[in-house]
Amino acid sequence: MRNRKWGTLLALMMVLAMCVWTLSACGGSGGDAEDQAEPEATEEAAEGYTNAEVNSDLSMADAVKAYYDAVDMDYAYDLGYELAYDWDNLAEANGWRSAGSDAEHATADYLVKEWEKIGLQNVDKLASTCDKFQFNSSSMKIADSDVDFHGNDQKAVEAGTNGPASYQVNGTDGDLTAEIVNCKTGFEADYEGKDVKGKIALVQVDQSNEAWIDVYMEQAHKAGAAALVTWAKSGYGEAGTFTTNVQDVCSSDLLPTVAISADQAKKVKKAIKEGHTECTLNVDAEMVDNGGTTYNVVGMIPGKNHDQKIVVSAHYDKYWYGFQDDCCAISLVAAVAKGMIDSGYEPENDIYFIAHGAEEWGVTDSQFDWTTGAWGVCEEHSDVPDNCLAMINCELPAFTPAEGQMSIVCVPEFRTLAGTMFDSGLVVTAGKAVFSTETADATTMEDGITYRVHGVPYFINGFEDQVFVSHNYHTIADNAETYDADVFQTNIDWYGAYAMYIDTEPALELDISQVAKDLKANFNEDYAKAAGVDTEKYLAAVKEFNAKGKTAYEAAVACNKAYEEAVAAGNEDAAAELRTQGLELNKKALDAFQVVQDKFFYDSDFSADYGQVQTFNNLTYIDGVLEGLENGADIWGENGDGIADFAYQLNCIHDYNYCNFSADIAERGIDMYTDEYYANKDQGQWGYGHQNPVVHVGDISAQIQRAETVDDVDVDAATKAYGAAKDELIKYLGTALAAEITYMSDVTDCLQ
Repeated sequence: MRNRKWGTLLALMMVLAMCVWTLSACGGSGGDAEDQAEPEATEEAAEGYTNAEVNSDLSMADAVKAYYDAVDMDYAYDLGYELAYDWDNLAEANGWRSAGSDAEHATADYLVKEWEKIGLQNVDKLASTCDKFQFNSSSMKIADSDVDFHGNDQKAVEAGTNGPASYQVNGTDGDLTAEIVNCKTGFEADYEGKDVKGKIALVQVDQSNEAWIDVYMEQAHKAGAAALVTWAKSGYGEAGTFTTNVQDVCSSDLLPTVAISADQAKKVKKAIKEGHTECTLNVDAEMVDNGGTTYNVVGMIPGKNHDQKIVVSAHYDKYWYGFQDDCCAISLVAAVAKGMIDSGYEPENDIYFIAHGAEEWGVTDSQFDWTTGAWGVCEEHSDVPDNCLAMINCELPAFTPAEGQMSIVCVPEFRTLAGTMFDSGLVVTAGKAVFSTETADATTMEDGITYRVHGVPYFINGFEDQVFVSHNYHTIADNAETYDADVFQTNIDWYGAYAMYIDTEPALELDISQVAKDLKANFNEDYAKAAGVDTEKYLAAVKEFNAKGKTAYEAAVACNKAYEEAVAAGNEDAAAELRTQGLELNKKALDAFQVVQDKFFYDSDFSADYGQVQTFNNLTYIDGVLEGLENGADIWGENGDGIADFAYQLNCIHDYNYCNFSADIAERGIDMYTDEYYANKDQGQWGYGHQNPVVHVGDISAQIQRAETVDDVDVDAATKAYGAAKDELIKYLGTALAAEITYMSDVTDCLQ
């Protein structure tokens, strides 16, 4: 799992739900979660789903029952534990398995043997290119103090005495001995009046509510620091003051950057305060740009025909134990495969079981640095996504959800099928586990996004739990103590049931009409009219798109119903004919799905949307700024309606970086969300070609967010800058929406 800016994600979701919250002014707590007013709940909790046993008349019901009986929960737990806790053979010294590392390669070999042992066929390691990162050891000492962190073995990590944890950049060249300077929160203002050239900067970070690690790195690099030591008081790693938290790095290899725990930071700050500042930092870490290889371990249960496939997958790279993220997910994949094989299941289609490498990170200098191994599978081994009916991906499958209910996440086109499965009586829950019947839409946070842009629809378990992410995620606290047997068994149950349902029914129940539903819901008629769009024509096209999508979905449902009737009647000829009909329907549905991803899918950092969601949002925020400037509004409003309240939300809240960091650094971060940034790079990745235009108002945005009153703002210059940005977006919007009318016809043509 790769989770970015959890607090930002929640904030944007609130905005999209038309909720407004306040953000405190710059300089102090910034966007801390405790300073944000929580929106009132407006909807009741989704209905809970529990089911003690299979109670279905569908043709695969007996096979699903046999699968449940064959699932070996002891095997599933033991394999997950082994992958997490074997630091001698399957991890680097501190427990990690990072992209292209020796530990990742050793684990790939281990999984090959495991895949073969449980009976999968055609087991192979599919190699793909990545940026290699290997972290071997580290130490940090401050002369004449009790700061002496060293050793990267399991005992040292557990005791909190281990050396600092390196981000995905090159380490020091041997010992780096220099003065260490407390630069507080690492904002631009924190470096003013401090000489950190050639020195080591100590910085408190909050990657959930303030900024990603890249921005802190670039600010320290700009100040001339030789290395950066970070610690998190909030946002991530909140399981305890002993936890060290590390995320992925998007920017270039700027300077050695490490993380320590809050307990360790307390000792460092005490030493500095007492005048002990001679620090020796040694970080043995290697990052090789485009010089590594990651392996994706693939095995299969061959189907009766090989025209179509289904993928069940997870990733095996990790930080520290990574028990939930993602060792238990890998053991779930193995347990599903073993359960099918042991039950004697004979699939209609090939079912692939894949352990992806380099999910957490694998490409430097990119905002699309994660799901690198899966990208390599789809790009360098294109036969895998070809004719793939579904990917069922897995992340963090065995912890107790804070909200009390498990959930299903999927692409919009699978929302209807998720409901069908709950109604089918096939999915069995264990113990106290309860599913929410309300699905959530897939984001960009895991390997499914790569398959999606390659035309593969997918499901995943709901794993982005706010409490687990803020407390345990990417820390030593992601360990076996988080295990929930009921949740794990229920996830294993539904993965098998969904795969067997999709495999058995001849027609893929892919509801393309959900795309039309989203386009309509995301459409802003006022801005469209301002862009010169014939809104009646657009909405008429959406209506026709919806109708044809429904017709295609209903044809798939009818095919499956007829198939079930034929099987029940023992009419093998009719069943075979319906399977042939299903192949034709599936080809059309998958072709339509690919066009949808090519033409309508947009990545907005972490969210995955159909249509011009980010553009409409940016226009709304620009108008908020312009109206505030015209009316002399407060900079930060008590009700979230101040000029800066709107300004910082531009570009998926990336404009918030202008509040605390150098404008050129914030601007570069926004540039990384443009296709132009990647045009001359060999870094297409999954986000390239799926981005709405960004808004460039850099210096003015910084001026607004740092002002105390509107008198501190050059109102004329700001009005001109935001007005010009609005004009550009309106021009883009007119072209984009006109094109979407044609694209809708392209999709429905696939369904004819």
